[in-house]
Amino acid sequence: MTAEQIYSLGMAQIGVVFFLASFRIHLQVQHRQSLLLLQSLFFFDSLSWLFYVWPNQPVTLALSCIASAINVWLVLAFAMRRAGLTVQWPLVIAGMLLHGSYYSYFAVQDVQTYVLHGQTLFSSLAIAPVCWLFWFKKQPRTFSDQLYVGAMLVWLLVCLSRSGLLLFAPELLFSSLLVTQVIWPGVMVAYGIFAITSYMEETELKLKGEALHDPLTGLLNRRGMLESIRACLSYLQRKQQHAALLMIDLDFFKKINDEYGHDVGDRVLVEVAEALALQLRESDVLARFGGEEFLLFLPQTSMEQAASVAGRLLQSINTLELAVLASGSQKLSISIGIANFGPDYDFATQLKRADQALYRAKDLGRCRIEIATP
Repeated sequence: MTAEQIYSLGMAQIGVVFFLASFRIHLQVQHRQSLLLLQSLFFFDSLSWLFYVWPNQPVTLALSCIASAINVWLVLAFAMRRAGLTVQWPLVIAGMLLHGSYYSYFAVQDVQTYVLHGQTLFSSLAIAPVCWLFWFKKQPRTFSDQLYVGAMLVWLLVCLSRSGLLLFAPELLFSSLLVTQVIWPGVMVAYGIFAITSYMEETELKLKGEALHDPLTGLLNRRGMLESIRACLSYLQRKQQHAALLMIDLDFFKKINDEYGHDVGDRVLVEVAEALALQLRESDVLARFGGEEFLLFLPQTSMEQAASVAGRLLQSINTLELAVLASGSQKLSISIGIANFGPDYDFATQLKRADQALYRAKDLGRCRIEIATP
């Protein structure tokens, strides 16, 4: 075997490795189409290199070119799905047909000028949108996605540099092709690794989000709140600025569950959480403490300001009308206990004080605000 055949066979093996590795990714249903596209592009990439082991045979050379063209446009289809968009199959298939026909014809005819310029044109048409989709449209955009875009840009740069040399310095083209052979395995490995690790990072972010958020309301849970405000509390303590912690309880929530059922009770909690959030600043942190209780952290807020915010929250829930409760006589109200940070900035201490103030509000008749005693 020649060195070029060994090189092509090695590249084919890289594609096979990534193709097999992609089957170790376990995803939810909405991501399976993108994974299938990823597996398909790995398959056709390895196939294109495998057929290129026999570049002197017109049939295998044409098949290699067609497989390579399919791979390029599957990368675009994959990017569309990863960005949450519907794959525009007429566009993708048209790109495959035009690219594959052009590439295979001029490769078999051994017209290298047209082959290189054609590769640059079709690769730019497919890969430039891939970079844009991963950078601007995909959510969440992980660090692996950014590295994936980097690999795609190197792909484009390789194609553009070869066309540029062919136009302006053809005597350097042969050296450029040798450099390309050195670079290309890295590009292939890079986009394969980062495409796979992007899924892994998304799963990690999802698990972290589930650990810090309440699944019903989407608010932070107690752990999420503590992580969110830890740095803020340290800053407030250094600057000796005030903050407030409000513990909020939905009055007579057990009656709602008993009268309407737990499904309605869950809906009420969601609506109440949304109503509370509408009254807050962007810097305020609202969390679900558990059951029908909520926690609210107000940075850089005096006790008087906290009492004013609590009054608005009380009023907003008192006037909240929910369609799910329209058939009954149950009216919504909340009780609120307030504790302030400063000079003590210990979260556990202020949580206990806010809880004590809340219980006092409930003992005194509910639908009221109580401030923790010094």
